[in-house]
Amino acid sequence: MGADHVPTLPPGAGSIARPRRICCDATVAAPGWERFEGFLWKTTSLLVFAEDESLVVDPAISADEVAGIGRRGLDLGAPVRHVLITHGDWDHVCGIGGFPDAEVAMGEETAEKIADGRADQSVRRAAEHYGFAPSGSPRVDHTFGRGVAVAVGPFVVETFPLVGHTADGSGFRLRDLGLLIVGDYLSAEEFPFATSPSAYRLTLAGLIEMLREDPPETVVPGHGPPLRALDALSIAEADLSYLRSLHTAVVDALSRGGTRDEARAAGLGVDLPRECPPDLEEMRGFNVDRQIEEILPAPSEA
Repeated sequence: MGADHVPTLPPGAGSIARPRRICCDATVAAPGWERFEGFLWKTTSLLVFAEDESLVVDPAISADEVAGIGRRGLDLGAPVRHVLITHGDWDHVCGIGGFPDAEVAMGEETAEKIADGRADQSVRRAAEHYGFAPSGSPRVDHTFGRGVAVAVGPFVVETFPLVGHTADGSGFRLRDLGLLIVGDYLSAEEFPFATSPSAYRLTLAGLIEMLREDPPETVVPGHGPPLRALDALSIAEADLSYLRSLHTAVVDALSRGGTRDEARAAGLGVDLPRECPPDLEEMRGFNVDRQIEEILPAPSEA
């Protein structure tokens, strides 16, 4: 989700559930990793464990849910010693404070959002809006340039940029475990939320090539269940088709001399690649507006 986006929830949707541990088949932990699901938007937190320590990716959302992830690491004899962050949206950094003794690593661009206070402000706004207690303020201990392999404790993590949803996104690949972690991309539960539709299209094209030519065993999106590579490929292709159709609809309307409002109406007429929760429907218009901005300069103020 967007760092500052706080959509309105339907009645009852904001109640906080106990943390749920969910794995590949929703019942049994896969060797080496377990997925946890937050109370909002089926947000994923991933616990990756080795012999005597573990790594958590994007711990979320409430303090109680995040504490449950930490307890699970202790139960496995693998306390959380490392935190890895895919991007700076509030629902992906809100649990960092739950691991005060862990080393927190993220891309340089995401670290800027932590350093200047934007991430903490977003977490506090969301906590007030949705009525949950966060784990504390986010922080960063180590940064990396996207596109390099990094050692995170016993884990070797290949990193690569994922841009389009936000400009700071990082993807992670842990080959020893067959995992590809993609942040807010390739979700079976949501459609693309694009701050830059053109960049998002390029990211999807790269992911499609990877899924075809060098597929992982499991793809882990930031929202919704883990996926087999073929299922993730189908989602990537559908999302790319949607964004291409959105671009075509807006360009066609404007090339016929249409107004911004007419281009927006044309963009809103493009079918989404899948159904989404009602509280996220408004992001459809957000995508259209960003696409128009990439084609036409913003009107100058008088």
